[in-house]
Amino acid sequence: MFCPVRIKTFKTVLFACFLTTALILPNNCMATEPVELHTDVCVVGGGSGGIGAALAASRAGAEVILIEKQAKLGGTSTLANVNSWEPGPGCSFAREIYDRLKKIPKAVKIPDAQGKKRSYEDTLRRAGLPRSVWQSASVQFEVDPFCRVVTGMLDETGKCKILLNTKFTKSKADGNRVVYIEAESSSKQRYKIFAKVFVDSTGGGHLCKSLGCEMMLGAESKQKFNEPSAPDKPFNTLNSLELCYRIRRSDKPKKEPPPQPPMVVRGGYAYETPDGDKIVNPCGGLLPGWDLIALGYDGAMAKAKRRAHAHWHWMQRTKYPNYEFDSFPAMLGIRESWRVVGEYVLSQHDLIAGLKKQSHPDIIAIADHAVDVHGAGGGCGELKTPYGIPYRCLIPKGWTNLLVACRGASFSHIAASSCRLSRTMIAIGHAAGLAAAKAAKSDSPAKGLDIRDIQKDMRMPPK
Repeated sequence: MFCPVRIKTFKTVLFACFLTTALILPNNCMATEPVELHTDVCVVGGGSGGIGAALAASRAGAEVILIEKQAKLGGTSTLANVNSWEPGPGCSFAREIYDRLKKIPKAVKIPDAQGKKRSYEDTLRRAGLPRSVWQSASVQFEVDPFCRVVTGMLDETGKCKILLNTKFTKSKADGNRVVYIEAESSSKQRYKIFAKVFVDSTGGGHLCKSLGCEMMLGAESKQKFNEPSAPDKPFNTLNSLELCYRIRRSDKPKKEPPPQPPMVVRGGYAYETPDGDKIVNPCGGLLPGWDLIALGYDGAMAKAKRRAHAHWHWMQRTKYPNYEFDSFPAMLGIRESWRVVGEYVLSQHDLIAGLKKQSHPDIIAIADHAVDVHGAGGGCGELKTPYGIPYRCLIPKGWTNLLVACRGASFSHIAASSCRLSRTMIAIGHAAGLAAAKAAKSDSPAKGLDIRDIQKDMRMPPK
């Protein structure tokens, strides 16, 4: 027979051993099962497309979970110093963001044109206009106010749960339907997120790629889509990478030392932010896009920083002697990487035809930026008229509850160089979010939706 005192002593020792082990072992050795979350719509990635998708879905009444691996929403607009919307069409969400920013001192501005003030409407077109009219007709904003505005818009819905510092890790499908995704926070909290509909807004289509969707990478051959400007054979090239850095005016500017090993990086421009600093955009002269694949993200970022210092050494000596380097952004500016093959692939034919000659019944967004390929094999070809993006470009081929709303949507290499801009991504996110909410509510496949209500909400012109 056991002595009660000894039993008590044994339990005490056992608890002490457990407590000691818990204190000694690192957190990841005390791994727990992931927290299960259930929602109507899960948006993966909080860049321009993700913001549009989460806002549209939550305003339409769907419960939404938005995950973002960085500490802020906005993607390249806030984390890669691309805090400028170039001239071109935008949806009502972009206009609302601008209107809210206008109420915040030194949060947003539109540069004057030859001494005349421009309005927001003056920034909504590029195609068919003289360069002197659209040049610098951009919306320039500060990062922190932008983040506060879009976060506030999402919070106001009461339907959107935002998980920042949380990265997508894996996915699970059953046939052609996504069942759940897994994600992990920077504090090692793990999640398993079940949703009726998923939206890939990761930029490079990482959710789609993990599911085994058919993907595109690099320049397609002329045979693929019969595009007039396509090469005869496919080749490994991507729109170039950027690292847009911030500089500030100084009475005694610190001089950038010559790069070691010696190198010369020229080109690009700088624009003034609303608070008076400048953002320098090397504009295609910094790093070949394929370095993202060849070196990986970390390797490409390290190389970009070395070359950006060399670029600033040249810029400071030749153009901005009264400025000094301020900071690098948190993210590399990626114009292009993986793209998904959707139910329809937007191509150069759509860009040439323009909105009036396109016969698609499902156009949900309008764009008009030039065919703008930075780097090897590049060029900038202005368009004569705006063109439309069909809803089918947002549906990965063969999938029922998966949409994509980012530069990784179903665009050819040539088409992607035109429609990759932030306001266009907000617009396709807007459409994807409306569709996701509609599909979740009716328990219908995303492909089979009647999109006329979506087109009406997006204010698309009738065909």
